Amino acid sequence: MTQAESASSTKGKGKAFFERAEQVATTGNWDFAIELYLEGIQREPDNVERGHQPLREVSLKRKAKGGKGPGMIEQLKRRPGRDGVKNLVNAEYLLSKDPGSIAYMEQVLKAAQKIEVKEVQLWLCKILLEAQKHMEKPHRRVLLMLTRAFDNLEEYGRASQACELALQFNPDDGELRDIMRGLSAKFTIKKGRYEEEEREFTENVKDLEKQQDLMQQDSLVQDEEYLLEQIKEARQEYLENPKVAGKINAVVDALLKMENESYENESIDILSKAHTDSGAYQFKMRIGDIRIRQMTRRFRKLRDSGDTDAANEQARRQLAFELEEYQERANNYPTDLAVKYELGRRQFLSGRYDDAIASLQQARRDPRRSLRAMNLIGQAFTKKGWYAEAADTLEKALQVEMTEERAKELRYNLGDVLMRQGELAKAQQQFSLVAQIDYNFRDVRERVEVIRRRLNELSSGRGGSAEPKE
Repeated sequence: MTQAESASSTKGKGKAFFERAEQVATTGNWDFAIELYLEGIQREPDNVERGHQPLREVSLKRKAKGGKGPGMIEQLKRRPGRDGVKNLVNAEYLLSKDPGSIAYMEQVLKAAQKIEVKEVQLWLCKILLEAQKHMEKPHRRVLLMLTRAFDNLEEYGRASQACELALQFNPDDGELRDIMRGLSAKFTIKKGRYEEEEREFTENVKDLEKQQDLMQQDSLVQDEEYLLEQIKEARQEYLENPKVAGKINAVVDALLKMENESYENESIDILSKAHTDSGAYQFKMRIGDIRIRQMTRRFRKLRDSGDTDAANEQARRQLAFELEEYQERANNYPTDLAVKYELGRRQFLSGRYDDAIASLQQARRDPRRSLRAMNLIGQAFTKKGWYAEAADTLEKALQVEMTEERAKELRYNLGDVLMRQGELAKAQQQFSLVAQIDYNFRDVRERVEVIRRRLNELSSGRGGSAEPKE
């Protein structure tokens, strides 16, 4: 009998433990509830609905109330061995004590793969993918692991989502592009099945929403009581070591989690003092990030209230601040291409096209930002009326393999340039390619129809200039 057959033949054997765990969980005795769930999983390792899922919910609540992670001795005791089901239980134990740990999630996934319990693999892969989606900068390695795991489960739609997310942050990664091509082929072959899976995903979205309600960027919900306790501890450690960079950043991180302007202002005061004491620019840069965060929140509040004029004015003030902020960063970090890109983007938005082109031409040397930089350079040339240079830049960008989303943007902008040049047939070709990818992208339908009418007029001899009216 295989391990998979053994796991699937245990149905119902964990029922008593799962029921008792549910009762204990209502009392808030999280540790005892976790033990009971693990006993149930030991007997019924493939039961996601009664075992793994509620265990995770209990572990997240425990963490939110200040529950500590596993100690060194616990970690040593729970190392993988030869017993596949025991390895799964041990990995789940460690994850239950630190539910935001990517490393422990990977341990659970590997253990589930070893005993071939696909339900557990799929459940955990979904959680990992959602966590990566909410990260400011997802991990390529984790996304690649997820891509392969979903692929092995024949979940080609979700495998493509994971690979696509990795490509967004690594657009020139040849390995990822090769994998994406392979997934596209599998996706096409099993399209009908994929669509059924997507309907199932939609029907079960409440389960994922529950997870999202329990997870922030650090994969955990942290209620106010817990956050305040974190602030208290971090503040005390900072006061004892006010010139240690790690303690300064730790108390700032804790304060910022409150998403409250008064706490943000306290963090600004701490960073200002640190900058004055040390002269380290990194502290001043963090102040800029916090102020941008506050400005963005004010803009959204004004926009959501319907006060368009005030929202637009706030956006103008924010852009002016960010332009000055990133110029200063570029002066302090002249070789940082990420800063060059952010500066160039804001110069473009401010209408400073010459400056934007110069900054973005440097930023395009960064493979992670090359396509985005070239896209903006092409648009800047267009704004200046340098159509030949704009078209050449965008055509070069399109020679690189990329995601469909990026290709749509580049082709649309190239079509716009060609249209301005009077190259109607070439413009039509680019807009048509965009429409074939996304029929509702911007005004591409109207563009195609306008060009077709104009070309028909020209072919019938009723047209004058080939350049369309704008």
